[in-house]
Amino acid sequence: MTSSVDYLGSVDRDAHVRAARRRQALDALEFERDREEMLAVELEDVLAGVDGKRVDAAVFAQMSSEDVRLVREAIGGDASVAASVDRDDLDPIESDVADFALEQEIARLEDELSSSRRLQGALERYLELLSARTTAV
Repeated sequence: MTSSVDYLGSVDRDAHVRAARRRQALDALEFERDREEMLAVELEDVLAGVDGKRVDAAVFAQMSSEDVRLVREAIGGDASVAASVDRDDLDPIESDVADFALEQEIARLEDELSSSRRLQGALERYLELLSARTTAV
């Protein structure tokens, strides 16, 4: 019968630590990649609410009215326009406040995206170094 001391002596502790750290880093990296994707979609939606009418007008001007109707039905163009704040209905002060709030939200989302990408880069470098069998650890 092998004693527990013998068993513990034969375990490659570094291999177990590296495996645990690799798993933890991969989980964190997967979370950040999902977070980046969610933030990018959220930023796109905010920007579409701000500039969607302008972009649609330029594209729709090059399309037939039937195609425009079909596209609007498919992407919910009328519904998304109705759901967004119509700046024409606001007084100038309310419009400025709404614009400022939207710009702050855009800046926040851009900062969050940048932070997520930096963290992903750090996690990827950590995983690369962790996988390189260094004896210094």
